[in-house]
Amino acid sequence: MHRTRSLFLLLSVWILLVGGAAIAQDDGLKLTGWPYQVDVVTENLGRFTEQSGHGAQFLPFPSNEYHDKMVASFVAGTEFDVAYVRDSYLAEWASAGWILPITGLPGADELLADLPAGIIEQMSYDGEVYGLPYYSGVQTMAYNAAHLEAAGITAPPETWAEMLEQAQMIKDAGVVEYPILMQLRSGENYLLREWETLTAARGGRLFDDDFNPLFHLEGSAAWQALDWLTEGLDAGLIDPASLTDDDGTLLMAAGTTSYMTTTDYTLKAMNDPEQSNAAGSIKNALIPGANDVRSGSWGYVRLYSITNGAEDMDSAWQLVQFLGGRDATGEYYVAKRWALEFGLGFSQQGLYQDQDVRESISGWIDPDLLSEQGEYAISRPYRFVPFFSDWEIGSWGPLQAAILGDADKGEVLKDLAEEWNELKEDWGY
Repeated sequence: MHRTRSLFLLLSVWILLVGGAAIAQDDGLKLTGWPYQVDVVTENLGRFTEQSGHGAQFLPFPSNEYHDKMVASFVAGTEFDVAYVRDSYLAEWASAGWILPITGLPGADELLADLPAGIIEQMSYDGEVYGLPYYSGVQTMAYNAAHLEAAGITAPPETWAEMLEQAQMIKDAGVVEYPILMQLRSGENYLLREWETLTAARGGRLFDDDFNPLFHLEGSAAWQALDWLTEGLDAGLIDPASLTDDDGTLLMAAGTTSYMTTTDYTLKAMNDPEQSNAAGSIKNALIPGANDVRSGSWGYVRLYSITNGAEDMDSAWQLVQFLGGRDATGEYYVAKRWALEFGLGFSQQGLYQDQDVRESISGWIDPDLLSEQGEYAISRPYRFVPFFSDWEIGSWGPLQAAILGDADKGEVLKDLAEEWNELKEDWGY
């Protein structure tokens, strides 16, 4: 029942696609994803057409609806040729046969040889590689140095307890009302990722290596993380907007937030004078730790994959290579452009030696601290089981209720552990 639950539910939203991207009838390859910098993606596709002779168009879905709309599209028989894929549902889509492996395709070995083993692992399922990287990076902490200075604070916090203490000083000094922003809204890329960060930074994980839940054990790092969130919200130090806001980087850029955990590339926009009132004041620091734990984080990769709806595999593979590998001139054109213009992290090792890229990164983030942050990144293999996405979506509401005190934390975590174990048994893990 659990294995097919999301498919039955999501069939009902297929009607929402009417009038949307999935029914476009234009000729050429169809690329879909979330709508980040649509104009830039379209320009990149124009270069692809000039080099390859293949037409291509970008037909995105809203970011927070992307998973559900794509599952509905796959079930109905997708018209897309290439799609963005997040790590949280790669296993789901690969196990269902909705995206296709690139292992053994012409030129794949050469492109994969320029990628770290860890990145290849995160793009793989059941021994097959399912695409090439869109962008990658690590979760880090951003803080407003001007806020700390105004409150007489000389250095960012090294522990989560110290963060609450510093936040109270900033609040008492009248700098901002809510110094801390956490990504706690329901939706992909928000609540569960924040919980993972807070748990890793306390030396814990949500699951063990055999995919058994650890988060429901009283006193666990995951339990402590939720307690800290409740404490911060109750004290008026964590912004209530954390529960609803879908882009905390805007609040950092506006100068109304002092601390937040965030993906590394967002600091570029935060330090861009044309986009940020706080440009020059936003710094990166190690994510705080607790007790004897110095820090904790996780890495990520987003990828381009060929869908099972691609009618011309050769041209679809050419598009994936152009987007996630090299263009016709042999340059990592798209990855380099994302890095230079928007600060997106990259996986291709050759770009680390590119002088333009090196100079660009150092202008808005401390690369040494960022490199050190990567040393504290944990692996998250549980995200690569096909039922993870089902479980994650079901966790958002209960976790919010537990954080707010609207539900008993122990009962919520126990129920989520039982739900996970049922899915695990259903799938034979």
